[in-house]
Amino acid sequence: MNPLVLLPLAVPPARILLHAYRRRRFPRDHAQSLIVLGTAQYDGVPSRQFAARLDHAVDLWRQGKVEHLYTVGGKLPGDRFTEAGVGHAYLGERGVDKQRVTAVEEGNDTRGSYAELLRRHPELGVTLVVTDPNHALRAEQLARQAGMDAYASPTPTCPVRFPRKAWWNTLLHEVGGLVVVDVSRLLGRGSADKVETMLRRLQGWMRPSRRARHEQLKKDH
Repeated sequence: MNPLVLLPLAVPPARILLHAYRRRRFPRDHAQSLIVLGTAQYDGVPSRQFAARLDHAVDLWRQGKVEHLYTVGGKLPGDRFTEAGVGHAYLGERGVDKQRVTAVEEGNDTRGSYAELLRRHPELGVTLVVTDPNHALRAEQLARQAGMDAYASPTPTCPVRFPRKAWWNTLLHEVGGLVVVDVSRLLGRGSADKVETMLRRLQGWMRPSRRARHEQLKKDH
């Protein structure tokens, strides 16, 4: 097989990995706002993946690189705690000034969390978005589509690491998400929604544990 045939398949993963490397290698010196994107929490305790994001936010705060922090993320049916609320408590327990942290407890995906954040706090200024390395490119692009002057700041301690299966799963998920972002930019939100629905159905078939979140997202949008 001609290797050039595989080139289009390699481009999205390469974009994701190169972007994460650049943002770690050349970080922003200062920002007015920092957003910690929520992810799994277990009855008030952040998952290792979520804790890695929060720990990175604490480090940036201690270095004086941000002025105000926002934790975002809602909850699924049956949960007692929101992702944003868990993140807010975690930051406070580690010495971040609670007056400098705001929890935005609605939104069950990146786009929905951004929309709710901007509805409440439209003037964020230069903003850092803290998330996992594989998620950094899509998170930054969605923030910019929403109107933010945003730059991803990937956590260096994400427990999902190459070459573990979970790393490949997240990379595949982000490739699909990046396709949706690109379609939205080129063809509009309606076409992107159709592609996103198709990809979620495929993911739900491959990973049944994701179906509850997909159902909640369908209700949200």
